[in-house]
Amino acid sequence: MDSNSRAEAPSRLPAGLTVTGEITSDADLTIDGTFDGQITVPQQHVTISASAKVNAKIIARDVTIAGKVEGSIAATERVTLAASANVRAHIQTPSIALIEGAQFTGTVDPSRNEAAVHIAKYRQKQA
Repeated sequence: MDSNSRAEAPSRLPAGLTVTGEITSDADLTIDGTFDGQITVPQQHVTISASAKVNAKIIARDVTIAGKVEGSIAATERVTLAASANVRAHIQTPSIALIEGAQFTGTVDPSRNEAAVHIAKYRQKQA
């Protein structure tokens, strides 16, 4: 496998794995397990699968949720909540899609997502 095809593969936290901490990545991220902390991937896509349980601050380009999420989400392009999603969060994004059956409790702010992502990028560079 060459390095270019490896870089295109998403990072994955498999089912059965529990992680607490902070994740930063230059690749798309898929979470199948349990995560508690912060996810900062401002140029990437985050997928929370149906088996996943996430309690986090998420900063990404796009976020697709099929599992359980609590926390806050800042997405520069879009957040999609699948039919199996159970979300309790404050969401900052210009575009949100709630598929019939999705459970959502929280707030949506379409205007301040760019500022949140810029702050996250700055903090990431300072670390």
